Amino acid sequence: MKKTLLTCLSVICLTTFMNAQTTFVAKQIINGSTGNNPYTLATGDIDGDTYADIIVGTDVDNTLIWYKNNGVEPFTFTAQTPVTNTLLTGIGGLQLVDLNGDTFLDILGTGYSSDNVVWYSNNGSGVFTEQPAIGTVSGASGLATGTIDAGGTIDVAVTAYDGGSVVWFSNDGSGNFSGPTTIDNTLSFPGSIQLKNLSEPAPGPLDAVISTATASGNVDVVEIFRNDGAGNFTKDGTSVTTGKNYIFNASFEDLDGDAFLDILVTEVETSPGAGALYWIEEDGVGGYTETVISTTIANPAVAQHVDLDDDGDNDIVLSSGTHTDPGAGDLVWFINDGSGSQNPYGPQVIIDDSQRQAFVFSAVDFDNDGDLDIAQCAYADDDLSWFENLKYNTLNIESSNLTSISIYPNPTSNVLNFKGLNSDFTVSIYDILGKKILQADLNVDQVLDVSHMASGVYILTLNDQKKTFKFVKE
Repeated sequence: MKKTLLTCLSVICLTTFMNAQTTFVAKQIINGSTGNNPYTLATGDIDGDTYADIIVGTDVDNTLIWYKNNGVEPFTFTAQTPVTNTLLTGIGGLQLVDLNGDTFLDILGTGYSSDNVVWYSNNGSGVFTEQPAIGTVSGASGLATGTIDAGGTIDVAVTAYDGGSVVWFSNDGSGNFSGPTTIDNTLSFPGSIQLKNLSEPAPGPLDAVISTATASGNVDVVEIFRNDGAGNFTKDGTSVTTGKNYIFNASFEDLDGDAFLDILVTEVETSPGAGALYWIEEDGVGGYTETVISTTIANPAVAQHVDLDDDGDNDIVLSSGTHTDPGAGDLVWFINDGSGSQNPYGPQVIIDDSQRQAFVFSAVDFDNDGDLDIAQCAYADDDLSWFENLKYNTLNIESSNLTSISIYPNPTSNVLNFKGLNSDFTVSIYDILGKKILQADLNVDQVLDVSHMASGVYILTLNDQKKTFKFVKE
């Protein structure tokens, strides 16, 4: 999939770093020489110190390197010893996920050139050991994880770009995989896959949203496949969209807070300036309507739906896949006004315009101050950078506010108590990948109910005090 893309595109860029609510520090380069063509990255707490780290995979020289977050102002990231990798070439998919149930984030990757799906176990300190290949998939590209069958463990789904199929592998919970089982073998050049319960908020199994990336002929599609709960998938009778040219990514998001399905689609295209960002919504009568979201990014790569200004409403962040033509934007965001209207998003705000082919990014709270920062790889520039979000600035917090505050009990099964606070407060909880899963405003003597949360390791931030803790939910 990416082989055609890299020879066909020509890019854009932009400048400015703020809106009235949220300001980003200008690009801070973590590594200006990551290795040849960094095509994918993932973020999460790799070494258990409560701070999110970064791992990068390169497409040409096949390196896997993680960057340790130092956890103190000024925040820096240090490259660690490259992960021993003998099985992945043309690294195109990458996730940090606990595959063997030991609470540590392992590496999961796909190799487009080697046709392999491989995982690397983490000893808890960021030392990774390559495991036998999970399976062989022709042109392994798109990657998604989640509980696909009734087993309750983290399974793996992969698109076979060259093989014209999408498959999944069942995990026994200890990192032993069986399969592959076919999700679909009718699509040509499937590129991306996302797993999501499309019946939310009702309980249900993880369904699949799959897009194709033929890169010619305006024949690419987005399709939904419904899971019966046992890992058997059936394609919807109506396509989400058709007639596109090189869909780079498609993801299910609730963009306007109504009861209907929304999907964000990026059409990177193969001609300069020909791509588009689409908001596609179920119309309630069995079809879909499309809205083009206006952007100066001429060849959109990845769109994510995250809350950058911490107002409770997810915004849209978009990156660029264009190679040249600086000045039009590489990383932008669209602010959600929270109205729940047909289009609650304002015009784009530029975060950065200094990179080329900034395909992938991750929005995560690197400095544990309660707002989402952004890490991004620039494929054509071979660099890794981050953008600090100054919605909440830890430099403005007096050191006296950071002492004598604690939480208990830890581990906990039901509630968390707080000690050392003398006023009402706001608490946020993140999983070990840095995704916010809960935010609550509490009275000074109130406890936090965590009984409904899944067992695991979490990061808790006291937003006003800028104090962070790691706790275990049993």
